[in-house]
Amino acid sequence: MNIYTPYFYKGVNIIVKFTFPNQNRMHLVQKLLLITAFLAFSTTTQAQRHLSYDAKLIKHVYEKLEKTPHAPILQLQYIDVFPKNKEDFIDVFYHHTEDELAINGTDYVKKFRKLGYDYPDSVLKKSITIAKNMTAWSPGAVDELQKGIYYLTGKNPQLFVDITRELKKEEQEALARFMYSGENGEHVNYKALLSIIESTDLKKLKEIFAEPVNNNDQ
Repeated sequence: MNIYTPYFYKGVNIIVKFTFPNQNRMHLVQKLLLITAFLAFSTTTQAQRHLSYDAKLIKHVYEKLEKTPHAPILQLQYIDVFPKNKEDFIDVFYHHTEDELAINGTDYVKKFRKLGYDYPDSVLKKSITIAKNMTAWSPGAVDELQKGIYYLTGKNPQLFVDITRELKKEEQEALARFMYSGENGEHVNYKALLSIIESTDLKKLKEIFAEPVNNNDQ
C-alpha cells in the first residue's frame, strides 16, 4: 500500500511516498500521522534554531513592512534593525549554511536600499558604514549593497562626500577599493563616482579614490 503526504522543507513543498505492507488500515494511518508530525516538527525547529536574534528581528520587521509598505514607523524600524556593520551584515546574509537570511538576502538589502529614496541620510550612512570594511565586490547581498550606495550617491552626491570625508584614512581607502571592484574588474559606475570626488576641494580624498584606477593602469 502506497501513501503520499506533503511536507514543507526550507521553502520547498516535497511529496513523500510511504510504502507499507497490507495490514490494518488504522495502524497505517497512525504510523503516517506520527511520521508526518515528526517531519514537521524537525524542520520547524531546525529553521528556528539557526535564526539568530538579529536575523529573526530583521525578518519580523521585513514581513510586517511587506504587508504595510507605506507605514513610516515600520520603515524607520527596518532601517534601525538592519545590520550596523560588515560583521553583522555577513553573519546575517552570508551565513556558512543556508540558514539565517542567506537564501533571500538580496530581497532584504533591496528593501533597505529602496527606503533610501525617502531616508537617504540614514540609509546611505549605514550602507557606507558597512561597506567601509568590505574587501571587494561579491554577488548577492554585497552587490545589492553596492548598488544602493551608487544609486543614492547619484541622487545625493554631496551627502556621499560629507559622510566619506569623516571616515579614517584606512576606511576611505577600503571604501574606494570596494566601490571600484565589480563583477569584471572596475565597476562601470566608478568613474562617475570619481568625478563627484574630483569636483570637491578635498585633495586627500581625491588621491585616495584615484588610487584603485592608477594601480590598475600600472
